[in-house]
Amino acid sequence: MDPKYYKDKIEELIPKFKTAKFVHNGRSLDEGIDCLGFIIVFFKEFGVEIPSDDGKYIDEDWYKNEPLRYIDAIRNFSKNEIPFKNLRPLDMIYLAISHNIITHTGIMINKREFAHMSPKSGFLISKLERHWKKRYRGAIRVIEDENLNLI
Repeated sequence: MDPKYYKDKIEELIPKFKTAKFVHNGRSLDEGIDCLGFIIVFFKEFGVEIPSDDGKYIDEDWYKNEPLRYIDAIRNFSKNEIPFKNLRPLDMIYLAISHNIITHTGIMINKREFAHMSPKSGFLISKLERHWKKRYRGAIRVIEDENLNLI
């Protein structure tokens, strides 16, 4: 696929999420989304289906009893882990927000920034440096296309 297609598609999608409200377990822009809901809705626009759960209901405090649940689900979806230095647009990153437990994901929109949903602020675009770089725990490549290196 032409690199311009990916760049244009990302730029077209970003405004759709700017007014999205954060809703735990939310999976639609109309009703609200959480960080996993954002990943699901965003990648669907590229023809990629991300599982909406692991077959069990996701309680708000799931991470207290099952701290490995999120990372296990991510690794089951894709074994294609990417080193930090090789990040590119449309890679899915995962982060540990508190207690070193991976509970958050985002999507790289260029080589320095990622888009994600925050419970307090809603949709955000953040630089993957300082605060976020300390919380970064890894990434997976969701779309395999060398043209994404050209963005």
